[in-house]
Amino acid sequence: HTMESNEFTSVLDEIRALKKNASHLKIEIQSATASFLTFTYERTPSAKVKATLTFPNDYPSHSLLVNIMWVPPGLQKKLQKMLDKAAAELAPLSQMEAVVQRLVTFIDTNLFVPCWKELRKVVDLIQHDDYSTIAMNETKGLIQLRLVHDQYYYSCHITIHPLYPTTTPEEWGNACRLKMRKTNFPPKIETLLTLQAKELVRRMQDGMPAERALLMSNPIQPPSDMGETEQQTNVLISKNTLKELQHDVETMARVRDLRLVNEETKPGDAKVKTHSSKERKDARRTIGKLTKEERAKDVEWEKQEQARLQEYNIPDYADADPQPTLLSLVTFLETKIQRLPDELCPICKELSLPSNPDTLKALYDPQSSDKQARKQAKRKRPVRCYCGCWYHFACLDKFMTEPPFGAACPTADCGRRVYHPEWPAEIKELERAWAMKQARQREIDDAAMCF
Repeated sequence: HTMESNEFTSVLDEIRALKKNASHLKIEIQSATASFLTFTYERTPSAKVKATLTFPNDYPSHSLLVNIMWVPPGLQKKLQKMLDKAAAELAPLSQMEAVVQRLVTFIDTNLFVPCWKELRKVVDLIQHDDYSTIAMNETKGLIQLRLVHDQYYYSCHITIHPLYPTTTPEEWGNACRLKMRKTNFPPKIETLLTLQAKELVRRMQDGMPAERALLMSNPIQPPSDMGETEQQTNVLISKNTLKELQHDVETMARVRDLRLVNEETKPGDAKVKTHSSKERKDARRTIGKLTKEERAKDVEWEKQEQARLQEYNIPDYADADPQPTLLSLVTFLETKIQRLPDELCPICKELSLPSNPDTLKALYDPQSSDKQARKQAKRKRPVRCYCGCWYHFACLDKFMTEPPFGAACPTADCGRRVYHPEWPAEIKELERAWAMKQARQREIDDAAMCF
């Protein structure tokens, strides 16, 4: 019995020492007995952990048992294994504070904690490809990606912000900071896709769902006549608002009548006023008084409106439930960049990009001084439309400038209207251009028949 009491005293001594150090460790002890200790630690709302340490009867000769909560299963297993090993190495000495400190240090220094589940899926996605690679540095929150497909490659760094999935206001939009390192895609294609990837992250940090953010991040925006229909705002008009509107109408009518009193002349003689000098003077005074009263009301309304808006405390940035962005970002890079060499032109059904990157580069930067050669190079360039599909320039030109106009993209599972800013968005304008082209061709044919 005495030995058992001494063991409990030892555990309680450790608990008392830990409680004194709790503020330094920034942990919150929820319950503590001679049998177990439960505490929580939070670095950020998305990087927090709850742990229970259970003390065996022969503690500290036998190492304590650790149970981890509030983290994904994979991370939970990793932490419990790490902490069990740390406790076993310290037995038969005290283990409690050292295990707590080890857990706090892990949460503090591993920037992948808030995106652990996403990261696991990212690794599976990249390792599925035999040629692409991924490397990670957990203390820097750095992910190094090299996406390879045939002869094409795209290397980049992704840095996870310590406050992920959000950031400070000054760093807004960089929850996953993407930096392209090296690629053999032409600058025009690389810039188009890298900028969309960054915009995708920013919009998701604003709280936009991934699918919607992907659509809105498209650098090729649709013309106004084919944009998504915005939800109409229902304006509720109260009884007070109706009274104010009625008062404004009555005031305007009264001012109009008073101006007539001041300006009206007798029929047939524009120099003679209808009303007397006193009546006109009284009318002008009344107009001035009404105008002054209305101006005072407007000033008061503006003050009340400013005070009302200040109550909302609207920030300079949209912080409506930031969405996790890592998996969406890497999925975009993998589907839109790595798989780009497999894209088929919807018209000719051939590869949109040449198999040799040097050939593709030459299409964007032809060295020939021959104007016709440069024109032919442009016709072979891959062009990305609003729908996201890649066409050869010549194929797209034919599709856009010949009937039927305004047709949907023929790519399977696409079906969206084809649009690119280098061609008119108005269908009528395309029809007029086609008609003029046909008329010119008829004139040429008629002239040829004369000779």
